[in-house]
Amino acid sequence: MKANAKGNFTNPKLFTENGGHISKKQRERFNFIHENNASFQEYFIKFFNKPFDNFASITLDKCDFVIRYENITEDYKIALKKSGIKNPKDLPVENKTDGKKKDLSEYYTKDIQSLTLFVFGPFLKKYDYGFPEHWTHTEIPLSARFLFYIGGIIRKWKWKLKKNSSRKSIKDSIYGDIQRKSN
Repeated sequence: MKANAKGNFTNPKLFTENGGHISKKQRERFNFIHENNASFQEYFIKFFNKPFDNFASITLDKCDFVIRYENITEDYKIALKKSGIKNPKDLPVENKTDGKKKDLSEYYTKDIQSLTLFVFGPFLKKYDYGFPEHWTHTEIPLSARFLFYIGGIIRKWKWKLKKNSSRKSIKDSIYGDIQRKSN
């Protein structure tokens, strides 16, 4: 959200109220960062106050294998072999970004570690991820586990009832073209 690539956060044609895909919530977050020259920690404290979850909650239970980003090369080959492909080729590397290897401790500093546990702890535990070894406290609060569980039930129910969106991104953009082909 720090970068405004192609004017996504400032182009009214992309706003949900105009039929686009950039929500008011996303614009508020973008504006907060830019108007306050906010650090990651300030942004995190302002906008993350409940346990994180995503569509993985309704899809991963139906998967027999999940490719993990940190093992993407090996997991890619395993997934292809499980799909019946003999001698799969290596995953091609395109557009590799140099210099984005910051240590998580630069973002998740000691002052926000307890909030990080509250927000991401239940999700990471569910999918068998751990917290950095150098963190002194890694116990996930009971309140976070409870809210994650209840929130998961509500999200599954809500996502199952949700209809396909009629919003469209900009024509001739990758996202817009994908949306138009799927309808």
